[in-house]
Amino acid sequence: MSAAPQLAAPVTLTVSQLTAQVRGTVEGKFPCVWVAGEVSNFTRASSGHWYFTLKDAGAQIKAAMFRGFNLRQKFDPRDGMEIVARGRLTVYEPRGEYQLLVEEIQPKGVGAAELALRQLKERLLAKGYFDPRRKRPLPRPPRRVALVASATGAAVRDMIEVFAQRWPFTELVVRPTRVQGEGAARDVAVAVKQLNWLHRNNRLPFDAIILGRGGGSAEDLWAFNEEEVAVAVFESRIPVVSAVGHEVDVTVADLVADHRAETPTAAVVALTPDRREVMAALSTLRERMAEATDRRLKLARQRLDQLATRPAFRRPLQRVHDLEQRLDDTAARLARAVRLRLVQAAQKLAEVSARLETLSPLQVLARGYSLTHTADGKLVRAASGLRPGDLLVTRVADGTIRSLVTATAPADAADPKPEERNPRADEPRPE
Repeated sequence: MSAAPQLAAPVTLTVSQLTAQVRGTVEGKFPCVWVAGEVSNFTRASSGHWYFTLKDAGAQIKAAMFRGFNLRQKFDPRDGMEIVARGRLTVYEPRGEYQLLVEEIQPKGVGAAELALRQLKERLLAKGYFDPRRKRPLPRPPRRVALVASATGAAVRDMIEVFAQRWPFTELVVRPTRVQGEGAARDVAVAVKQLNWLHRNNRLPFDAIILGRGGGSAEDLWAFNEEEVAVAVFESRIPVVSAVGHEVDVTVADLVADHRAETPTAAVVALTPDRREVMAALSTLRERMAEATDRRLKLARQRLDQLATRPAFRRPLQRVHDLEQRLDDTAARLARAVRLRLVQAAQKLAEVSARLETLSPLQVLARGYSLTHTADGKLVRAASGLRPGDLLVTRVADGTIRSLVTATAPADAADPKPEERNPRADEPRPE
């Protein structure tokens, strides 16, 4: 009998080995796929990478788009947006999940450029870039204007020609730049910033900047829809006039600029007056000034004629003589008034003197009255204040009398008899 065959031992794989084999199989089978789905759970990592989920009604798949690829995108995906993604399928080994490494995305049902433009307008609107309150008035007429345009384009030639026709006194500075194609947006933004640097440092002050470009397709005008151009126009200290394309073409630069002109020629018209209109207006003003001057001269002549007929001009010294005579009359009246005033004052003085004379104590003495004082000058008003032996001085009308008090008595007492009086010590007594 033959021996039974032995079964080979099964190959055991680790999880990492199995996942690596699956990854190799998946990546080899699906090196490039286009997947359509709805974006959900969109996340922008601090590293700049995008992570999101693509789903439809029956399934979902994780997706990642690294920074090197998403920087080339002109729009940002959002939750709920239908997109078509191109990438390669792989397996994220640490979690054992298969995912799509996206290299390009396109909006489903709308162009990428159009979607990017919508998103840019929404961002700038939220930041206040389109606020009409921040837009500055245009200087009119400007002294110096910078033209940011293609040096070989028709737009710059048209603007220079219209400036020469309407207002040749404005100094023009042409800053040539690319206005379409790759890198045109950066060239336009740099041009605006350079002009502002010259203006800010007083190297070359400007009154306005014109962004000029002729008409073209949406792709030709796309440089003026870029965010860096919008930022440069928004931050400009010089008023900016955007004249890009034709009337139907409205770019982001038109919305941000201080003034939007339908064409480059319209931008010049908005900035400058028409020299012919100004000259016509000056001519009209000159005629009106001449007419007003003639009227004033006629009125002045009439006034002068009226003044010439007045007596002051026919007999210029008559007025002086009249004033001299009036002055003499006034002086005579003043002298008479002074004399009358002196006479009246003398009369009044005499009357007052007479009244004072009547009230004078000397007049009282002349009527027989007298004034008696003690030796120290006190006026004697009552007899009770005297004592025998006091010396008295009595004043009468024609002199004074000195006397010695021998006795006093009240007013109702009888006068003492002569013999009762006290004789002086030096007088002899009667026998």
